[in-house]
Amino acid sequence: MGGGSGVTTVEFAKGAREVYVLEPDPRKTERGVRAGAPVTFVNAFAEEIPFDAGRFDRAVSLMSFHHFADGTKACREAARVLAPGGRFVIYDIPRSSFHARWLSLFASHRGHSPLRFVTSEELARRLSEAGFRSVRTEPYRSGAFVVGER
Repeated sequence: MGGGSGVTTVEFAKGAREVYVLEPDPRKTERGVRAGAPVTFVNAFAEEIPFDAGRFDRAVSLMSFHHFADGTKACREAARVLAPGGRFVIYDIPRSSFHARWLSLFASHRGHSPLRFVTSEELARRLSEAGFRSVRTEPYRSGAFVVGER
């Protein structure tokens, strides 16, 4: 979810049988296609995933959750498309971090949409409210992985 050109997705999804990159910016997916990324690109938003319920066993958002217009709706959509036992993995940095403040400032000066950084506690709460269970937070470098099971 928010996989850009697929570079990180390819590394993160090693061993997966099928890999889809959901990315709303066609310029980013075109770069991935030109680079030959071995994934299927789908131009769509995390808040409206164009797949049937229960289709996937994993959904991943790596440094993209802060771009989602409605993070709560994106969590509900992830829950919808995941099969029972599926996992939603989010990695992001908290709004209070230097990196988040710098990225927000950079985005505003470039005229981009506002970035919506939240804390890992807020991410965990949103996953729980979307119906995920066994939600856990694992700090990593300047951010945290937040993982929930469907």
